[in-house]
Amino acid sequence: MAELLNYRAINLAMSFIYACLFAFYLSHMPILFIGVLSLLCLWNVYLTLTNNPKPNAWLANILAGLALILMIYTIGIGDTVILFVAMLLLSSIFKLLQAKTKKHYHFIVTLTFFSISSAYLFNQSIITTLTMSALFLLNFAVLSLIESSHSLKLASKQSAKLLFIALPLAIFLLLFLPKMPAFWQLPGPKLAKTGLSEQVDPFDIAKLSNSDELVFRARFDNDTPVSPYYWRALVHDTFDGKAWKTSDLLKYNNQSADPNKQIAIQNTYTIIAEPANQKWLYGLDYAISNNKNVESNALGLLRKKQYQAKSLQYQVSSAALSTEQLSDWQTAYYTRLNNQTNQTNQQAAKLAAKLKQSTTSQSDFYNALLSYFAKQEFSYTLTPEPMSDDSTIDQFLFDKKRGFCGHYASSAAYIFRSAGIPARLASGYLGGEKNQTNNYLSVRQYDAHAWVEVYINNQWQIFDATAVVAPERLNGSLSQNEELNDEFKSNLDFGLVSLSNFAAVNWLRLKLETLDYQWTSWVLGFDEEKQSNFLKSLFGSKHLWLVPLAVILGLAFSFAAYFIYLNWPRNKSKRPPLVSEFEAIKHWADKDDIAAPSHYSPNQQLIYFAEQSPDTAEPLSEFSYLFNQVRYAKKPFTKERKNQAKDLIKLIKSSK
Repeated sequence: MAELLNYRAINLAMSFIYACLFAFYLSHMPILFIGVLSLLCLWNVYLTLTNNPKPNAWLANILAGLALILMIYTIGIGDTVILFVAMLLLSSIFKLLQAKTKKHYHFIVTLTFFSISSAYLFNQSIITTLTMSALFLLNFAVLSLIESSHSLKLASKQSAKLLFIALPLAIFLLLFLPKMPAFWQLPGPKLAKTGLSEQVDPFDIAKLSNSDELVFRARFDNDTPVSPYYWRALVHDTFDGKAWKTSDLLKYNNQSADPNKQIAIQNTYTIIAEPANQKWLYGLDYAISNNKNVESNALGLLRKKQYQAKSLQYQVSSAALSTEQLSDWQTAYYTRLNNQTNQTNQQAAKLAAKLKQSTTSQSDFYNALLSYFAKQEFSYTLTPEPMSDDSTIDQFLFDKKRGFCGHYASSAAYIFRSAGIPARLASGYLGGEKNQTNNYLSVRQYDAHAWVEVYINNQWQIFDATAVVAPERLNGSLSQNEELNDEFKSNLDFGLVSLSNFAAVNWLRLKLETLDYQWTSWVLGFDEEKQSNFLKSLFGSKHLWLVPLAVILGLAFSFAAYFIYLNWPRNKSKRPPLVSEFEAIKHWADKDDIAAPSHYSPNQQLIYFAEQSPDTAEPLSEFSYLFNQVRYAKKPFTKERKNQAKDLIKLIKSSK
């Protein structure tokens, strides 16, 4: 340990890096595990500040074993990516607790580079990138400190200098170097804390209103169409009495969209989906996409072709829901209610029969059911009461009458099927918050929604009781709903959205949203297609052979410029110590109209200044003594003497 000249600075800097990483991973790992890691980090800080010896190998190994057991217990072994990162953090912090030699710290710094890089598996936003870049700089500074006697401040400046030198080259390579597929790829971690599910229980949808996690952004190519925007993600075609589920028929046997099918395109837009562990994507009505990473199925739903631990940008074209006539078996399938269901929710079945008897067509039935929800004093709430009865639909329709979108959609789909009208439940998101600056919509987890798709007059149509129960919900985002504002804010997890009632906080939130959108769209979304279009705009489609030439010349120029920078002759002359400080005192004297004779020596000038300004006599005398010690007695101009000179100058300038 004696050979390390910056032992204290190195340990404190490494502890700070890992404290920041633990704060970042708090939303991705169990709080108990992160708490234990944080305590170990604080222990290292305490040992460093108090100069106490680090724990011996026996104690460290016992603690490491206990921490490993805790890690497996709290995280499990299902998500291999999170488990890998957790083991990396655990091994790094224990290695830091035992480190004593340069070799140990070199090893820790190397591990730390991997620990910082692992953050991009979970989040790639502009805030995360800036934070992790700062930690990279600090880690490079620590690497420099291991082999030098520099201060941490100087080492950090050198690291930042090297980064800014390398940044133009990195941008050049991003723009011009051909993008190649990864040779290997980690599976994406299970990122979503909350999200849609293939099983729709009304309460599962309601829970999503607690989260302000961004799901995707949408930017329309032309004018933004008139709301509401029903972003379809899943279709649920079976009902088990309590929840609507996606059957195996839709999950595994559903056909891909017919590429030769002629559809009337109504809207074209771009979706930027956040990283998530599920395959479904988002689109309006009947959606198709030509993106190579996206597939369209026969229901007009979009899916990832493979899981990706990064944001996905894709173009979408949308048409009206299918107008193809259902076959007999499809009609029977979409009106089916299993035997167990027939024994429950009898009141809802009687309501369906009553409405069917009083109407003459399916369209009339549609309007009659919508009118029923409008007239029976139903209300929309983000905090519905639990319902555990077997006949939950009856309980909601005739007792509670307060619910979230899932309650209304589940009940309406059941009534349609009871009346023999084909229906299915769809889930996804409704609306979105519009950014006026860049003309895009931000859709978050609290915008999760469920509605009914009912087949009437040879066409699938949307039925949403929300339109009459809470019509204001159809416009914009749930965060912009004034009637539900208080309930929404109190129900939401802590974050900038929950504090958006304050104008300054909301302004900051929108600015950060815009910045992150630009980052996601132009940096994270700079894929092969965008690069190809960029290069064609520069060189033309017939001169793409110039691209590799530009890369070679660019690299050659960069290395040549760096070589010249390293070998450029520098002015090594340096002003003698205390000369600048003495000139600062002369400048003070000139401002106070105190002019010493030009032939006076520095000491004589200082004495003259003191005679003319008695209030400054003492600090001037001390400065004169310090000046003589450094300039004539050849005492070293240490940091302490430099700080003393600065303090004396401040006293001189502040004296009256």
